[in-house]
Amino acid sequence: MWPDNETELDFLNFAGVADTVAEIVVQAHGSPISIGVSGAWGVGKSSMIRLIRRSLERRNDTNFVFVEFNAWLYQGYDDARAALMEVIANKLTQEAESRKKGIEKAKEFLQRISWFRGAKLVAGSAISMSLGMPPIGLVGEIYGIGEKLIAGDVDEKTAGAIEHAASGVAGAASGLLAAKKKTSPPKEIQALRDSFEETLAEMGVTLVVLIDDLDRCLPETTISTLEAIRLFLFLKNTAFVIAADDAMIKHAVRRHFGNVDDDLETNYFDKLIQLPIRVPPLGTQEVRAYLMLLFIEKSDLDGPTKEQIRSKVCEQLGKTWQGKRVDRAFLQTLHSFSGEMIAQFDTADRLAPLMATATGIAGNPRLVKRFLNALSIRMAISKAQGVGVDEAALAKMLLFERLGDPKAYAALAKAVAEHENGKPTFLGVGGKGQCRQQARIRCAVE
Repeated sequence: MWPDNETELDFLNFAGVADTVAEIVVQAHGSPISIGVSGAWGVGKSSMIRLIRRSLERRNDTNFVFVEFNAWLYQGYDDARAALMEVIANKLTQEAESRKKGIEKAKEFLQRISWFRGAKLVAGSAISMSLGMPPIGLVGEIYGIGEKLIAGDVDEKTAGAIEHAASGVAGAASGLLAAKKKTSPPKEIQALRDSFEETLAEMGVTLVVLIDDLDRCLPETTISTLEAIRLFLFLKNTAFVIAADDAMIKHAVRRHFGNVDDDLETNYFDKLIQLPIRVPPLGTQEVRAYLMLLFIEKSDLDGPTKEQIRSKVCEQLGKTWQGKRVDRAFLQTLHSFSGEMIAQFDTADRLAPLMATATGIAGNPRLVKRFLNALSIRMAISKAQGVGVDEAALAKMLLFERLGDPKAYAALAKAVAEHENGKPTFLGVGGKGQCRQQARIRCAVE
């Protein structure tokens, strides 16, 4: 089985794109920059993000601090906007303490973020109560205890809770009230941005924020995260790399702002993203190489050998425009493979054109990997039941199941199940009398 996780191993020759993005960040020399890595679900955006970070980490000429943020993980548990702000503040505080540089500035910035969190808590409680819903946070705790007091349901434990909650709310409220006396929200936001820039300047670092899985979020979470990004965007010594399907971002904008025209949907994202990068689509060459490398990854070859093969394959992929090919013949120049591995390469060679062109897969790396996982599971089941199945033939059947006519596949499955030996004769015998359905099945299978 192949795990469906992002990876720092480049199986698709994405390193060239990742290195280019990293060079753009370096050449900015502290000027703010925002980069959007776009592409449909499963095309490799998360892996591209990892490769960009790895490329930047390998450079010694610039001092980077990295923050990775996945808004999808916070959805339903926390406000994405506040969570992103706090993740950034905590990371800068930790880095300042470890570097022993800019500690006071980082702590001041963290305190300002805490103020925003407190303001959000009180505002949320006020809104909840106005809508007739129980308030949240510390105010909600007091609200719940108050209901117990009214009902007369007070014991020693409740009395202790009253004292604790009241002191908590008093502390939070006093901080907020004190802040309101001295400033206003616009001034506080500007002070937050100034504090952020001053912290980065004193630490002498460039903050690289890597945002992933934004297109998996509900529209509210997506917009909330983008609004938080906007708060820190275009400040000195910052670089934001945002991986998202731009079609999903447009959908979130449409849902959030109501019926808007296409120009507003496009402009909203374009104002956040200075440099759009699309994950390169995969052709037959890339899909074939990807399949072969996946088979190699699963093999018993040692780590250094696998890495050497992977590096050579990616190097060859970079020369496909010169007519170079990644196929079984090329791989056999790199290593002496077993007969089983060579058979798998042959399977990859036959699958690649279909995987690259079929509308149900269209060269999507995640779908390619899922197909191989399904093939692996079916092979394991056949072995467990003592049935000898040719892997290439089974792969063909799985393609028929996924991409063929559902009625034709259902007719084939029915014919196999009803036949005494599971071998319908129409698959091996032609003739004038063969029905159209059978002919269609045979053509699809072959």
